[in-house]
Amino acid sequence: MVQAILAAAELWIAGGTLVPAQGAPYRQALCIREGRIAALAVAPPAGAQVLDATGLYLVPAVIDAHVHLAVAGELQQVAVAQLDAGVAAVLDLGAPERLLPALAGLAQLRVLFAGPLLTAPRGYPTESWGKDGYGLPIASAAEARAAVERLHRSGAKMVKLALDERFALLSPEAAKEATGAAHALDLKVAAHALSVAMIRRALDAGVDVLAHTPSEALPADLVREIGARKLTVLSTLKAFGGSAAALQNLRQLRAAGARVAYGTDLGNQGTAPGVDGGELLLLAAAGLTPHEILQSATAVPADLLGLADLGALAPGREASLLALPTDPLTHADALAHPTWVMIRGVRR
Repeated sequence: MVQAILAAAELWIAGGTLVPAQGAPYRQALCIREGRIAALAVAPPAGAQVLDATGLYLVPAVIDAHVHLAVAGELQQVAVAQLDAGVAAVLDLGAPERLLPALAGLAQLRVLFAGPLLTAPRGYPTESWGKDGYGLPIASAAEARAAVERLHRSGAKMVKLALDERFALLSPEAAKEATGAAHALDLKVAAHALSVAMIRRALDAGVDVLAHTPSEALPADLVREIGARKLTVLSTLKAFGGSAAALQNLRQLRAAGARVAYGTDLGNQGTAPGVDGGELLLLAAAGLTPHEILQSATAVPADLLGLADLGALAPGREASLLALPTDPLTHADALAHPTWVMIRGVRR
């Protein structure tokens, strides 16, 4: 819940230590005006209204790049819980078409979405958790193109392909057509693909994003190809058990050149709205440095999703940030434990 609405025309946050995605932390005061960072200075001007952040570490608000809001609970309640925890934006990677207007209309929480997963008839997830519209069956290349165009008209910012060999699979032609249609509309394409065989299918289709860290040990040639293509891997380690194979895969993919973005797969068993400290600790276990963990939850997803006003604390950016009692460069899960949160210039 919102604890205090800052009604002043201008507010300064002073005394805190800014922790950038790259480089050393530094002490700076932030001027907040109309929900944005207006300026940085050594100290606030005389007579300014000041929010004291002495002893706190200031970082950009978190972006969760893999959620299922409607699976997690009542949409507005989930959105409020996300905001209160310091999550400013999310990428919803699986929701029925009937719910897309509600996702687009959530106040404050910025929601980008893919809509239903594009899948084969009787493909994943239509025969399991996603029976009620979470998968959109397509049986041909023509149907794939039509589905992508329809989702784009509904406001989708990404397309997601379902590739799970336990169920019927998209034909290679349909998968390639969906990817080509998405790219023609300037949409990125993610793939639900966990095994070596399914990841090869995803690469053959030309996807941009792996929606999960692969769970099956990857051969060296596949690691090199994913790295060479600079694919983004959405972590989701905790939701799938954080196995040794997954941790090693992420370690090798990062070293090969893939980008890593924090994603929780919110809505999955064992997940809850907010910033997941367990996911952050697993990123550390996979070898990400403290700066890389911070980047994975802020700058990387902001770039992936085109959210140019999030991901950094700088003039002109949205005033959405966390004030942390512990240094995120020494505590991997610090983002999960803020003292207070500000979203769009409002302290929550």
